[in-house]
Amino acid sequence: MAILVKTEITITKGFETWKKMVEAQRPKLEEMGMSFLFAGTEQDDPTKLHAAMRFDSLDVLKRFGADEKLTNERREAGVVIESGAFTLLSDDFMTNYPEPFIRR
Repeated sequence: MAILVKTEITITKGFETWKKMVEAQRPKLEEMGMSFLFAGTEQDDPTKLHAAMRFDSLDVLKRFGADEKLTNERREAGVVIESGAFTLLSDDFMTNYPEPFIRR
């Protein structure tokens, strides 16, 4: 069963640096069974990153958190790991309503 997670974390090197790190890690994240449904910063505070993520299972979420190499890559991209707050979401949700909004 897939796990949806809402997160807020501090980034210090800007969204573009964070985004490039995620794009560079894409094959690893896909292999792990993880994807981003949304990620963006606050309008008034670009150091506050909010994301909605999907993990194939709770085990994948745990592996993501325990992966030292990935954690180091995130730190190098300006992620303040200790600031992260993760909230597991319930199975009651909807997506793409009324249609997806995508800006690349």
